Amino acid sequence: MQKGVLKVGKKVVFFLSTDKYPSPFDVLVIYDAGADAVVPCGGLELDDVRDLVLDAMFPRGPKGIVDTTIFIGGKDVDKCEKVLDIAKRAMFPPFEIAIAFDPAGACTTSAAMVAKVAKAVKEKLDKSLSDITVTILAGSGAVGSRAALLFAKDGARVVVGASRVEAAQKVAKEVNEKIGEERVRPAFVPRSISEDKGETYEACKDSDVVVSTAAPGVIKLPLEILKKLDKCRVVADVNAVPPLGIEGLKMDSDSEELIPGVYGIGPLSIGNVKLQAELKLIEKAINSKKGVFGHEEAYDLAKELVGV
Repeated sequence: MQKGVLKVGKKVVFFLSTDKYPSPFDVLVIYDAGADAVVPCGGLELDDVRDLVLDAMFPRGPKGIVDTTIFIGGKDVDKCEKVLDIAKRAMFPPFEIAIAFDPAGACTTSAAMVAKVAKAVKEKLDKSLSDITVTILAGSGAVGSRAALLFAKDGARVVVGASRVEAAQKVAKEVNEKIGEERVRPAFVPRSISEDKGETYEACKDSDVVVSTAAPGVIKLPLEILKKLDKCRVVADVNAVPPLGIEGLKMDSDSEELIPGVYGIGPLSIGNVKLQAELKLIEKAINSKKGVFGHEEAYDLAKELVGV
C-alpha cells in the first residue's frame, strides 16, 4: 500500500443506540447483512450525535464514505427520531452517509405485519387494502402508528385505538396530513380488557381486520368480543409473549382459521418476515451511497418477501 494513502473498502457500520447496551440482536443482523465491522455507540445523548456523525464522515473522503453506514436503534423511539434528525442535518454533499433506521424494530415489525395482512386479505378475501377497514389496538405506539401510515397509504380506512385518546388523535392527524386524505380516525380503547365497557367492540365492529400492537402479555381482543364482530375476517398480533393480544391466536398461525371465517396471523409468522426485512433493509443501506432507510422502505421489502 502506498505510504500515506488510506486503504478503504471495508464495510463499517456505526450503531448509534440510545440504549446503554446496544441490542445484540441488531448487532448480529448488521453483520449478517454484510458489514465487515460494527461499531456500537451506546448510551447516546443528543449532544453527542453531531460530533459522532462528523467524525464518521470525513476520514474516508468523498469516495470512501460509500463504505460507511449508520444504523440508528434503541428502545426510546422518540429519542431515536431526534437522533435521526440531527444526523441528517449534520451531513452535506459530498459527505453523506446512508442511514438504516429501525428503533426497537418498530419500522420492520410494522412493515412485516402490514405486508402479511395485505397477503391474507388478498388470498382469503380476494380484496386489496384499499377495500377494507382496519382497527389497530394499542395503535398510538411506535409500531401501531407506523402501521397506521402504511395501511392508510395503501388505501385502507384505519381506526387507531388507544387508552389515551389524545395520543390516538395525534397519530390520526399526522397520518391524514401525510397522505392528504381523512382515512384515519381515533378511538378510545381501555388499556386493560377488565376496564372495557364496550369500547373495544365499538372500535372494531366495522372493521374487516383487527390487529394488536400492544405491549407483551396484554390481551386486547378476547374471543368473546371477536365472536361478536360480524365483519372481522383477519386478525394479527405482533406480541410473542403469552398471553397474546388476540386471545386464542397461535404463535405460528399463518392465515389459519382462528374461529370459523376469521383468519389469524401470529407473531412468529410476522417475526420471520420482520427479520428478513431488517436484513434486506440494512443490506440496502450498506450498499447505498446515501439516503434514509426506514419503515416505508422496509414495507416495500416486506411486500416483496411475502409476494404482494
